[in-house]
Amino acid sequence: MSKTLRNQKALVKLIYEVQNETASTSQLRELADLLRGDPEAQRLYVFLMDMHAELILEEEFVVPDQWDLFHDHTSHELPTKKKAATRKTLSHYLLLTLCYFIPLTVLSYFAYHATKPLPHTQVAVIQEMAEGLLTQDHRPLSENAPLLTGHTYQLQQGVAKLRMNSGAEVILESPATFELLHHNSIRLQKGSLAAEVESVAVGFVVETPSQRVVDLGTRFGVRVDADGTSETHVFQGKVVCAQRQDDRVESLTHFLTTGQAIQIKSDGSAPLPLKTNEDKFTRALKFQAQIERLAGAIEYRQEIPEQIGAGEFTSSQHIYLFQERKNLILPKDVTVWKIPHPGAPENQKEIKQVIPQGTKVNVFLLHLDGPHQDAQGQDHPTVRLSGTIHFKHAVLGGFKKDKDFYTTDQTLGAADVAYDNQKFGQSGRGIDRSDKTTLSEEGHTLDVSWSQRGSGGIGRDQIRIIVATEE
Repeated sequence: MSKTLRNQKALVKLIYEVQNETASTSQLRELADLLRGDPEAQRLYVFLMDMHAELILEEEFVVPDQWDLFHDHTSHELPTKKKAATRKTLSHYLLLTLCYFIPLTVLSYFAYHATKPLPHTQVAVIQEMAEGLLTQDHRPLSENAPLLTGHTYQLQQGVAKLRMNSGAEVILESPATFELLHHNSIRLQKGSLAAEVESVAVGFVVETPSQRVVDLGTRFGVRVDADGTSETHVFQGKVVCAQRQDDRVESLTHFLTTGQAIQIKSDGSAPLPLKTNEDKFTRALKFQAQIERLAGAIEYRQEIPEQIGAGEFTSSQHIYLFQERKNLILPKDVTVWKIPHPGAPENQKEIKQVIPQGTKVNVFLLHLDGPHQDAQGQDHPTVRLSGTIHFKHAVLGGFKKDKDFYTTDQTLGAADVAYDNQKFGQSGRGIDRSDKTTLSEEGHTLDVSWSQRGSGGIGRDQIRIIVATEE
């Protein structure tokens, strides 16, 4: 990364100019070009954001209040002075300074470019809708219709997926009112959205009546109530938020990472730190995962917990559906269990089939782990749950045996997830013969009816599901 810093001297200089409020219009445009057209430059400032958190833990300075949103301010104890650190290089302190100033710099840069409306320019298209009614001046719009700056749009029913010209993907839930400001920014006046931003569109901006949100390569949601109160929830990655009031953006910035959220009211009151809550974006997240309907006890969660070993993620009310991989291109042929149709003869329930190398798929984990004991420490009764999942695309097959899970965890499972409890080691993960699992003949609807004893074992009921995805 030090080589990258040397190669990006122009970028570093421009960042300093913007921070010092001495950047000219031409310099701001140059900065926009450097970040928009250079993935290395984009990775650089994302790297600096990562370094900031690490340096806080290593250095002996007190972090300013604007970085301390999630700190308990009831305690006024000063941090303990560390032993004198070894001599640091000039580049170390340059990096430290950059990490300190980056959030406000990012907001300043995008305030000038990404939120400056372009007059009646096409900046997005309606890529897809589910029972959606999207209008502009009471005129219904159809899929693939272009969306322009300078117009107010209303999503009156259903869910709509927008594809920004920058490459950012935005899912809106009705009722919602929004305006497009730029090829990489949107103003959400009311309603909810979920955004997924790849590296090519890093810097995507969401304006609300009370916040400005700048993405740093992530998946996040923004919700705006009728009174202008807005919340930002980070599902994965990082964002920088700033408070807005009376069309002004405050210099106070808040850096949010995975699992964190913030609520900011339009009356200028202090921001409220929250935990990420996917329930506030249920329709958008299911649409994003290409899940059309859920019924019964099944509940979808976009992000799989970091620990999902026996007894670590239990429920007596839900069978959880997690997305492990999205748009994965299979690196080699995969042999899967062909999930039987309802009423299939017993000898047809163990058929195998091959998904060829190069197939693009989504990978899901269906998980049931009933509590082993109740609140009084007594053995929990047997849990019996059932439900239905209707996927947009066909289910290609699955895995239901322990050895298949452990064989495919690295290639098909979610990264950095502990699938086993350290106390028990590798333990039962598959389904039993008594657990009913069937797939409709058209291949889109999965029905399950599972049971699990509350005592006498440490296993879970799981299947890993491979689903086709759009090209």
